[in-house]
Amino acid sequence: MVMSGGSGLAGMSNGSLAALSRLRALNLSALWNLSMDAEPRYRAESQRPAVQALLAAAYSIIIIISLSGNTAVCHVVMKNKRTRSVTSIFIMNLAIADILITLLNTPFTLVRFVYSTWMFGRAMCHVSRFAQYCSVHVSVLTLVAIAIDRHQVVMHPMKQRMSCLQGVVWVGVIWVMATCFSLPHAIYQTLLRFEFGEEITASMRMVCLPSFPQPSDLFWKYLDLTTFVLLFMLPLAIISIAYAVVAKKLWMRNAIGDVTLAQSTAHRRRKKMTMKMLMAVVVVFAVCWFPLNCYVVLLSSKVIEANNAVYFTFHWLAMSSTCYNPFIYCWLNHNFRAELRSLPLIGRRGKHSGLASTLSKRPLAWAVLMSAKLLMVFVIIYLKDGSSKVL
Repeated sequence: MVMSGGSGLAGMSNGSLAALSRLRALNLSALWNLSMDAEPRYRAESQRPAVQALLAAAYSIIIIISLSGNTAVCHVVMKNKRTRSVTSIFIMNLAIADILITLLNTPFTLVRFVYSTWMFGRAMCHVSRFAQYCSVHVSVLTLVAIAIDRHQVVMHPMKQRMSCLQGVVWVGVIWVMATCFSLPHAIYQTLLRFEFGEEITASMRMVCLPSFPQPSDLFWKYLDLTTFVLLFMLPLAIISIAYAVVAKKLWMRNAIGDVTLAQSTAHRRRKKMTMKMLMAVVVVFAVCWFPLNCYVVLLSSKVIEANNAVYFTFHWLAMSSTCYNPFIYCWLNHNFRAELRSLPLIGRRGKHSGLASTLSKRPLAWAVLMSAKLLMVFVIIYLKDGSSKVL
C-alpha cells in the first residue's frame, strides 16, 4: 500500500545538511512540508482553532470506533473456540492490524496535523511510519489469503480444508512479509529541527520525514509506484478474480436448481452470506484506500500539486477503513451479533437494546453516512478558507 509520496520534499537526500539545503532551496523558511504521505504544506504556526477542532473530532471518532470495534472482534474470535475457523483467524488478524495502525499511527498523525510539528522523538518517527505501512500491508495480504481460502473451499469442497494451525502459520508469514516490505520506509526516516518564520517571530519545528538514497527523486517515485502496483492493485486483482469465480459457482448453481435438499440449500445460503461479508470487507478497504494511493502516486510523479483539502479528505477516508469491518460483521454475521450481545458492556440492557441492536439494524449505512458527513465538513471548511492555497 502506497502511503508516502513526492511533494515539495520528494527529492530529500540522505543527510540532515542536504535535507536542510533542499528545504531552503524550495523557499520554505516560513512554510514547510511534513512530506510523510505526501502531506500538504503548513504555516509555521499551528492550525487555526476551527481546523484543530475538526481534525481532533474526526480522528478521535476513528480512534474510538476502531479500538472498541476491533477489540470486540478479537474477543469474539478468541471466546468462540468451538466455531473457530481459518476465516475467523484471518478476520482477527485484520482486526489486529487495524488496532496497530490506530494505536501507533493515527494519534501521532492527528497531533502532527494539528500542531504542525513532530513531538514524539526519533524512535517514534520510525515506529509510526513502520506501523502505518505494516498494518496496511498485513490487511492487503490477509484479504488475499481469505480470498484464496474461500476459493479452495467452494471450488474444491472434497479437498481437506486448511487447518487452524496452518492458518496461524500463514498469519505469521503475512506479518514477516509485511515487515520486510515496510522496513525501507521505516529505516529511511530522519528527524530534523528547523527554525521557521522571521527572526523575531521564528519558532522551532521538528520534522519527521523520509530521507531516501540518491537519486532520491527517482527512488521515491518508483518506490511509491512499485508499492502501489504490487501491494495494492495486484492483490485486489487476485481477490477480484477469486471472488468472481466463487460467486459464479455459488449463485449459478443455485439458480439452475442443482441443489434441492433443504439442508444443502441452507448450507449454500450460509456460504453466500459469508461471501457477501468478505466481499464487503474488500470493497470497503479498496474504496477507502484507492483515492489516497492514486493521489500519492500522482504527487510523487509530479503530475499534480499538493492540495490540503484533497489530502486531508483522502487521508481521513483511508484511516477510517479501520472502523468499518466490525459493522460489516455485525450486519452480515448472525453468530457475531449473538456473541456481541453477550458482551457485558453491550448486551446487559437486553436483547434488543444497546450497541449490538443498533449496529445490527443498518450499521454499514450508519457508518457510511457518518463518514460522508465528516468528509463534507473537511471539504467545506478548507474550501471556505481557500484550501487551494498553501496553508
